[in-house]
Amino acid sequence: MSNILKAIINIEKNPVEKLKATYSGRNSINNIGEALELYIQDAFANTISEADIDARNLKVSSVFSYLGNQNNPPDIILKNSDAIEVKKFKVKGQPLH
Repeated sequence: MSNILKAIINIEKNPVEKLKATYSGRNSINNIGEALELYIQDAFANTISEADIDARNLKVSSVFSYLGNQNNPPDIILKNSDAIEVKKFKVKGQPLH
């Protein structure tokens, strides 16, 4: 099981400064919002550094009961736990990475 504290620890241990560049190779992700969602999934599933996509998917499926879809929030739900809606925002004058 995962929780917000474990996810924060994973983000601190594995910072990704350029989400779009890091996640664009995974499943042809071209959208920074989708890249952010995958990063948050990885933070909760402790798969940020997982190179094997099958191992990642197995771990993700063991942590989440729902992975969302474009038209129905939330984005992800932890098994027997919290629902998470990922939101991005842009600070004026700073580019999205």
